[in-house]
Amino acid sequence: EVPDDAYTIPFGVANYTREGTDVTIIALGLMVHRANEVADKLAKDGISVEVVDPRTISPLDEEGILESVASTGRVVIVDESAARCG
Repeated sequence: EVPDDAYTIPFGVANYTREGTDVTIIALGLMVHRANEVADKLAKDGISVEVVDPRTISPLDEEGILESVASTGRVVIVDESAARCG
């Protein structure tokens, strides 16, 4: 969803696209969409997934990510594994 008005995305502040309690998925770029799809499927099995989009790698919202992982106790990192720029 893109806002109609101009907006600023803050550097180093993660976006939590889904709140959850069982596992944290950290994903960037296109993988955020995929992580949310997986979270929907896992919800049908009673697994509550928190999806964190760091938005920037440098600076990285380490504090926010660590808080999420500490609250769920589990983490999965989803990466595109791009041959270039990654």
